[in-house]
Amino acid sequence: MKRRAWERLVDEGWVATRSDAERWVLLRKVYADGAPVTSAGQLLDRSAALEMHGLDARYIAKGGYKLEGALDAFGLDITGRVALDAGASTGGFTDCLIKRGCRRVYAVDVGFGQLHGTLRANPAVVNLERTNIGDPVLWTLEPAPTLGTVDLSYLSLRKGVPAFAKALRGRGDLLCLVKPLFEIEDARARRDGVIPVGAYEPLLHGLCEALSNPDSAIRGVTHSPVTGNGGTVEFFLWITLGQEADGLAPDILSEAIARAVDAGLSLAPYKKQ
Repeated sequence: MKRRAWERLVDEGWVATRSDAERWVLLRKVYADGAPVTSAGQLLDRSAALEMHGLDARYIAKGGYKLEGALDAFGLDITGRVALDAGASTGGFTDCLIKRGCRRVYAVDVGFGQLHGTLRANPAVVNLERTNIGDPVLWTLEPAPTLGTVDLSYLSLRKGVPAFAKALRGRGDLLCLVKPLFEIEDARARRDGVIPVGAYEPLLHGLCEALSNPDSAIRGVTHSPVTGNGGTVEFFLWITLGQEADGLAPDILSEAIARAVDAGLSLAPYKKQ
């Protein structure tokens, strides 16, 4: 007797839901008797040996590796924290936050149906779909988040961070992924998707200056250990909110930016395993 591929994947515990099974099949990660499964509805013999490639990965998406690198670089212990992950998508950051000890994570995204099934089923994760970072509902969350992770597309951090500060009620830590293509003012670079090597340091200096004020301070700058789509170099800013926050001294900040750019430019483009 034969069964559909997604039914076997769910029933045999490989994945939690049909949608998860469909995603793994689309990624060409599912094999039956050594041959790739081409459709989640493909009929398989019950005796066919199933394999799923990539299950040894620590995180469900590459964003987890990006955030892991930032937490390690900044030496930030987030055990027991309540976090808000904006731009959660499939949940790479959310997955990392949970695995690094957060007791609750609000996974916020304007999209719908993107969060990985294992995270949707996790009682420590609150799935806030179809929610914009500026939505007032985030201002009244209980327990209130004290940690924010930011991975926004098509929106500069200059606009995103002030909205995020409201969700954290003006206090806490932000770990912001810097995507240079959404920060650079050079129209040609934005159009072509190519950032001139000499533009990274001025871009980071300008961004840090724009986000530094009496209520927020730049505590750290580092490179993302994983490149973005197309091999783009990305960075992280650690921002602490609150009037008592002390930022890096100008000379220390300049050194941190220079080191981050050098390290980022030395990375090989990320490839899925």
